[in-house]
Amino acid sequence: MAGEKLLNEFMCKGAKPRDGIYYLNDGAGLRLRVRPNGSRHWIYRYRFGGKEKSSSLGTYPQVSLREARLRASQAKANLYDGQDPVVVRRVAKAQQKTTSQQLFESVANAWLSHNKESWSSHHHERNTGLVRRYLLPELGKMPMDSIEEAYLFNVLKKVYDSGVKESARRARAVAAQIFSHGRALHLCSNNPARDMSDNPYFKKPPVEHYKALPQAEMPELIRKLAVRG
Repeated sequence: MAGEKLLNEFMCKGAKPRDGIYYLNDGAGLRLRVRPNGSRHWIYRYRFGGKEKSSSLGTYPQVSLREARLRASQAKANLYDGQDPVVVRRVAKAQQKTTSQQLFESVANAWLSHNKESWSSHHHERNTGLVRRYLLPELGKMPMDSIEEAYLFNVLKKVYDSGVKESARRARAVAAQIFSHGRALHLCSNNPARDMSDNPYFKKPPVEHYKALPQAEMPELIRKLAVRG
């Protein structure tokens, strides 16, 4: 019967390895390849441009029989639209990789790694701490170009208002360098953190100088210095 499905989960689970490669056919081009080492892989066979070709649909049981049929159905839809399923999958993977590289978290980690050798261990640890504590929780999973200045301001304002004012200022400077690194790699086009460099809300904490030693305590200080000398 045309279009009839030939396999079930019991048959797929029970497929035992043999001396050579063999296939369990589900019909309409979908089949399960079983290797001598016991690995099982879904293969979709089709014709495109007058040539017989095949597309890998994933490993069983990670990809179930039901999921394999859905992927085969999508491949058929590609063929119907005049597209080679293998090419469509490669383009989708490339786009997915590019998208993940454009996340703030990916660019931040790339920036830290790129500069690690040229920084002191203290400087690297401090910047890593600022990134992970103040930036990644809110920005990590966001695409770089989706982060607008107003959103970044609210993220840093929350840090500033919590009392760690200098950390908020440093986190903004670090974010500016991360966006700059992203632009250098052509992973984003804007730098909202740099545009916030003169935002008057983030005031620089006043510098506290050591108080002058009272004159009455000077003789004791001189005595101690003389003893140490």
